[in-house]
Amino acid sequence: MVSEKKYPWIARVVHSKRALVPHMCTAVCIDEAVFITAARCIYTLKVNYTRVFYMSKKLNVKAFVLPSEPTKQLFDDIGFLVTDTRTFKGMWAVIELFDSVNRTDELFKWFGDLEKYGNMDFKVVGYAMKKGIHKIKAPEIQFNLTELNVVVSIDLCPSILTYYGKIKGFNVPCYHSCSVQQFQKSLEKCFNYHGVEGGALYDTISNKLLGVATWGAYFAKWELPVGFAVVNSINFFKDLTCARRIRDDNVSLIKKGYYQNLCDENA
Repeated sequence: MVSEKKYPWIARVVHSKRALVPHMCTAVCIDEAVFITAARCIYTLKVNYTRVFYMSKKLNVKAFVLPSEPTKQLFDDIGFLVTDTRTFKGMWAVIELFDSVNRTDELFKWFGDLEKYGNMDFKVVGYAMKKGIHKIKAPEIQFNLTELNVVVSIDLCPSILTYYGKIKGFNVPCYHSCSVQQFQKSLEKCFNYHGVEGGALYDTISNKLLGVATWGAYFAKWELPVGFAVVNSINFFKDLTCARRIRDDNVSLIKKGYYQNLCDENA
């Protein structure tokens, strides 16, 4: 386990007006009152029942911003939670976005060149729960803030999840506790795992956020790589602009469709 003081920008999402549970997923503060997580975490939640626990404070949620352009099986989908600025007094602890890499194509060729942008060392941090093939979102679930050193690569998922080329697919960014070569040797470190929805993947050298965990696979005998969404797509920045507009809006009487109008292309 790790202290929340080490990661003041980390938060957790709870679906209750009053209780501290049920814990739903991890979230990351990237701007004042703006948090991101895996979009699949908040798709089925109700805004008025959702709270964000951040820096020992319980924040009311003003709105969700769901992906404007959803991807297949939500693998690249980041969801935004906009909190009410009136429920937090003090300095916002935020993590900067990783800005060394531009997304130049949708086939992730740019991601394969990640090492060209200098030395990097990655960790994932988030509220971990007991791992299993089924995730039951119930108050009884225990959760702890944990961290893990990980390897980030475009080769992890297309190699390991395809049984080394027997099937095709999974050519997307993933992280794991070890490299493909180490996994093939069944090294002990490869049995470490950290895969929680919204888990923050960051570079410990620049202290910037590369992305958030969005999906994973399960197999009883081995720990498998985890897929994540990189915070550099056009859709991500479009949705971030939307979230900021909602945050900055001070209208007290909100009608159905009002926030959507704030985020329209011509707004």
